[in-house]
Amino acid sequence: MKLNKEYSIQELSEKYNCATNVKDTVRVDCLCSINNMKKNGLSYILNNNLLSKIENPSLAAIITTKEISQLISVPCIITDEPLYIFSKIINDCIDSKYSGLLEQQRVENNSISSSAKIGKNVVIGKGVHIGKNTIIYPNVVINDYTFIGDDVIIHPNAIIGSDGFGLVMHEKKWEKVAQIGNVIIESGVEIGSNTTIDKATIDSTIIKSNVKIDNQVHIAHNVIIGENTAIAACVGIAGSTVIGKNCTIGGGAGLNGHITIADNVHINGMAMVTSSIEEPGQYASGTTIEPASSWRKNQARFKKLDELAKLIKKNKNGENNE
Repeated sequence: MKLNKEYSIQELSEKYNCATNVKDTVRVDCLCSINNMKKNGLSYILNNNLLSKIENPSLAAIITTKEISQLISVPCIITDEPLYIFSKIINDCIDSKYSGLLEQQRVENNSISSSAKIGKNVVIGKGVHIGKNTIIYPNVVINDYTFIGDDVIIHPNAIIGSDGFGLVMHEKKWEKVAQIGNVIIESGVEIGSNTTIDKATIDSTIIKSNVKIDNQVHIAHNVIIGENTAIAACVGIAGSTVIGKNCTIGGGAGLNGHITIADNVHINGMAMVTSSIEEPGQYASGTTIEPASSWRKNQARFKKLDELAKLIKKNKNGENNE
């Protein structure tokens, strides 16, 4: 996203009480994510996990900690709170066009196909594109700068482009991280009633072509869902997760954030996915239902599982030594 003017990192460092690791003037004119770097861009990094992505000639500077700044050659704004400072810059320096409030249906600068069918009480923000033969049922909210392709169906009460759940702890209280990205919904997608798709923090939340989403699904900021994937009701997908194409996700499943799901993965209902899945196939987790009396006994034993495993290993090693 473009800043309201060009800044030197020295200016920004002084304004936000930070340090820099360079003496030469380094100028930035936009903000970007570490996964989608822009020419003359300023991004941030919190830990070592993404160091391999930083050495990009188009990236002008990074906001990071002193420890990480010593590991990279990119000019740095140095602070103990990189995400907080990045968010402050968004709020203070971003072009004002990204802070527009929702307006009435078919506001100026929208691009809405004449063949699209839009129901009663639909609210559409600024800069929205709605493609050919798309159907939007009553009471849907479509926030600013959302892109919706052709032949899309959005059922009643869905919300597209709400703020992602971006928070950072500062001085022992939560501060909101500005969400200035958007949502891209490609052609042939169907979105169920009361489903919410959050806009990205700074890039795009992307629902690729022919994805089918059931009712009451939550898709968090910066998620990408691959072509022809189907998601059943009440699934929750945390931020920055990337799901491949031709996947199915059963009802009530939960997916952790910042993980990747390969193509052709099938996740059973109520599964809890806490780490990336790199191979296609069917996956499940959790325990099936049983009478409460036996469940209590099994749960009590489960708490001792680590202790029992160590005991078995100890006894096994003792046998091998005899």
